Amino acid sequence: DTLKKVIAQTEESGVKFAIENHGNTTNDPEFMAPLLEQVGSDRLGLTLDTGNFYWFGHPLSKLYGLYDKFAPRVFHTHIKSIGYPEDQRNAQRPMGWEYGKYHCPIYEGDIDFARVIEILRKAGYSNDLCVENEMLGRLEPEKATETLKRELTLLRELSRKS
Repeated sequence: DTLKKVIAQTEESGVKFAIENHGNTTNDPEFMAPLLEQVGSDRLGLTLDTGNFYWFGHPLSKLYGLYDKFAPRVFHTHIKSIGYPEDQRNAQRPMGWEYGKYHCPIYEGDIDFARVIEILRKAGYSNDLCVENEMLGRLEPEKATETLKRELTLLRELSRKS
């Protein structure tokens, strides 16, 4: 009801609002999909955090279906990844399982960003791909800069191919 009021009271502004899939509520597609539907406005969408669905515990094999499901409603992105051990990638894990140990640069993680970008482009997404690397703070400044540059280079290359 609150979101419906916000949308109605800002109708003339044309401003779009996005909810990030984050934490224990909006990473649940059984919550997020009906929320977007029930508000019923094309001005309400998603800030897709590619790593958060994985963090939540969704198996890697399920991620691409989630990205596809929500891609038409994506207004912004947070591009991040996690590199889980092979035996955990397609398992249903507890929410946040060992994230501090396994979050990593996008070029080392499990998520196939060529596939993510293809899904987004197919749905008409043409906005920015925003890197969100939460492990940069534990690196020396030079290494953090190098890591971020490698992530940006990868995204540029993948974006050119799609």
